[in-house]
Amino acid sequence: MDNFVYTFDTDELLNSSELELNVLGLYLKYIEEGKEEYKITANQTRSYLYSQLKPDDSAVLNVLSEYTPGNEEEAIRKLDIVVSNYPDSVIANAIRIYFDFIKWEKTKDAQSFKKILSSIDIIKESIGDTPFTVYYESILEWEASDSEKKDALLENLENMYWDYPSNRKIQELLIVQAFELEKFEKVTQLANSYISISNKDERIIFLIASSYFHLDKIKEARSQIEWIIQNSTKKTVLSKSYELLGDISNTLTQKNNYYKMSAEIDPENSDALAKLATSLYQENEKDNLEISRMYLARALVNNPDNHSIQEALKVIDRKLKRNYFLSIHLPFFIVLLGIFFVVYKFGGENKSENGNRNQDD
Repeated sequence: MDNFVYTFDTDELLNSSELELNVLGLYLKYIEEGKEEYKITANQTRSYLYSQLKPDDSAVLNVLSEYTPGNEEEAIRKLDIVVSNYPDSVIANAIRIYFDFIKWEKTKDAQSFKKILSSIDIIKESIGDTPFTVYYESILEWEASDSEKKDALLENLENMYWDYPSNRKIQELLIVQAFELEKFEKVTQLANSYISISNKDERIIFLIASSYFHLDKIKEARSQIEWIIQNSTKKTVLSKSYELLGDISNTLTQKNNYYKMSAEIDPENSDALAKLATSLYQENEKDNLEISRMYLARALVNNPDNHSIQEALKVIDRKLKRNYFLSIHLPFFIVLLGIFFVVYKFGGENKSENGNRNQDD
C-alpha cells in the first residue's frame, strides 16, 4: 500500500488497478463522507487481500475499519501505536499524517504539526520526496513563510506536478498557492489540463476565472463562471461567482443586479455588499445614498476590520449629515430669517409711521 503516497486522492484510489489501494480508498471515502456503504464494501473486499498484505498494511487497515465518524483522536492514538511498532513504515506514517492533519486543520495544534513533519521526514528518508510529502509540507510551511520561502515551496510543488501531472491534489494546491502569490499567468497555464478533468472542484475553477479576469481575459473568465453557476451548489462559490460577474460587467445596472444576486445568495459576503453600495452610489448619488449606507453597514458587520469599508461608510455618513442639514435645518433657518425680516421690516415701518404722526400732532 506504499503507493498511496503517489496517488492519495480518494477518487483516484477507487479507480486504481491495485486492489489494496481500492480498499484504502473506500475506507478514506467513508471517513470523508460518512457513508456506511463505503466501509461495508471495504471490509468485504479486504477479505480477498489477507494473504497479500504486509503486517503494517494490515495494522493500518485495522485502524481504519474500526474508525467511527468524528473520532479522529481515537484513530490517532491507535496509529501512534502502529507507528511505534513499525517506525519506518511508509503507509503507517502516511495515514497518521492524514489524521493528524485533520486535527491540525481544526486546532492548529503544535504537537500535531511536529508529528506530521516527523512522519514526513521518515517517509522521505525511506523513499525520498513524493507527491504526498510535498503536498503536506507545502501546506504546513506556507503560512509561516516569507515571500522568498513561498516561492521556493511553489517551485518544489511545481516540479512535483510535472513529475506527476495526473495527481489532482498537487495540481489544485499548485493553483491555490500560485493564485495567492498573484502568479496569474501560471494559474492560466495550468487551467487547460485542469478544466478538462471530470471531477474538478468549482473552488479551483473560480480561482482560474479570477486569474483570467486579472489578466483582462474577460471572455475566458466569463466562460468559467458560467460553468460554476450551472454546476455548483456551494453558496460561497456561487456568491463569489456572481460578484465576479459584477466586476466584469460594463454597466452600473448590470453590476447592481449581479452584486445584489451575490449578496442574496450569501448575505455574509462583505465584498459583494460593499461593491453593491458603491455601484448604487455611483448610479444615483442623490436617490441611493441611504440604501448605499445600509449595504455598507451590513458589510461592516460581516467584516468589521475592513478599512476601505469603514472609510466608505464615513464618506456616506458625511453626505447624509449634509443632506439632512440641507433638507431639515436649512429650511428652518430660512423661515426663521424670513420671520425676522418681516418683523424687522414691518416693525420699522410701524415705528416710522408712529414717528410721523407724533410730528403732525
